[in-house]
Amino acid sequence: MRKLLLQLLLLLVVLAGGGCRRAVEKSARKIRFEGIERVERQGLTGAEVVVRIDNGSAHRLTLASAECDIYQADARVATVVLTAPVEIEPRTVASVSTNWRLKISDPLALLVLYGKVRAGEFDQIAVSFRVEGRGGPAPVNFSREKMPLSEFLNTFGLSIQDVQNYLK
Repeated sequence: MRKLLLQLLLLLVVLAGGGCRRAVEKSARKIRFEGIERVERQGLTGAEVVVRIDNGSAHRLTLASAECDIYQADARVATVVLTAPVEIEPRTVASVSTNWRLKISDPLALLVLYGKVRAGEFDQIAVSFRVEGRGGPAPVNFSREKMPLSEFLNTFGLSIQDVQNYLK
């Protein structure tokens, strides 16, 4: 009898875990990044980026922290950091203002990187990022190491040409 109860308990845990995962996946399908509406510089190292988000889920979304390292070849040139958490209410489509700060690791390498971007030489530029937040009851933590810049930009519906236009 004890063994049967233990097996039933394990089965319930497995089924509940599977149901929870399916609920998280279902909620994730209802969340869409619609694009960047505006980028506005703030001083030499800051920027306000307004993004459009469609949160069709029943949960408040929270972006607690985000950090993005920019690399030229294998050298980290700068880090872009989210300065304040961002929240999006459930079942809303909203323009959300995010504030970012640039931390320069190597000023000379940043000048070289700027020149390469303006010249259209993107082959050795990569991005690493870390994101932490919540989607209702589920924590959202993910990262990626040294992703090519073009692939990173495609995630947000941007192109390398958009970056070049912004830097003009």
